[in-house]
Amino acid sequence: MDWLDYRKKLGIGFCDKDKFNLFLVKIFNVLNAISQNSNEGCFSDNEYFSFCNLTGSLYDVRISDSCYNRERFQEFLTILDRHRNSLEEFLSYYIAFTNSIEVSKPLPHNWVREHYANLLDNLLNEAHIPIDLIKDGDEYFAFSKGAEELDDALVSQVLEWMSEYPKARKEWISALKEYSDLTDERASDIADKFRKALERFFQEFFNNSKSLETQKSIYGNYMKENGIPAEISNNLETLLQSYTNFMNNYAKHQNRTDKKVLEYIMYQTGNIMRLLITLKQNESEN
Repeated sequence: MDWLDYRKKLGIGFCDKDKFNLFLVKIFNVLNAISQNSNEGCFSDNEYFSFCNLTGSLYDVRISDSCYNRERFQEFLTILDRHRNSLEEFLSYYIAFTNSIEVSKPLPHNWVREHYANLLDNLLNEAHIPIDLIKDGDEYFAFSKGAEELDDALVSQVLEWMSEYPKARKEWISALKEYSDLTDERASDIADKFRKALERFFQEFFNNSKSLETQKSIYGNYMKENGIPAEISNNLETLLQSYTNFMNNYAKHQNRTDKKVLEYIMYQTGNIMRLLITLKQNESEN
């Protein structure tokens, strides 16, 4: 049982602010320890320059010389400490730092990009903060978790399975990135990105260039061919029609989407893609 679970058993709760403060103490403890190790805390001039450029921070030429690894790392910690006013602000700077670190380094410099991403992921979990990291190529971005079971089944797992559909995967990642920075003003644009991801997936899956609206019968026939009972396949065709109607009336042609429905749209998009991928996997096995 971890610290927060133990306190919960004792009837001592943790609010979101308490969890964030616990997380900050944990991650700064580790980062400060890393800064004292010249091998682990190696922050090259190229990495330092990349981080400054990504975040709009001042590149200090006085510590740009290659022999000042610790000084550069300490400067990063100073910048990070200035941006701890909210979880979102902190994450934006930490992710920028992570993505500025080299993917691999010659020994003995053993802390690379993946290590800093794993550190963040582990400490967020320890503090019970519902943020997940998603990898896009060699870069990471933070994604707000919803229901854990739905995120695993309809977001993370679908993303992993979409390697065979690279164009759709690219659209899906783009939509997820936008969703992680959701606002009311951008809700319609983000909803339309989910539509584009699903449309591109259908095109790659069925090997055609049709619009999403015209794929309904193809979608229904494929399910029936794979043994889905008519009662269910007809219902799923209707669901796809409702999905496209919503997109046309609230997102694609009009800016009327409320951010409260975006989580449902995201999961519904993942659900449709997951169903088709699993049907195809079963088809291949049989």
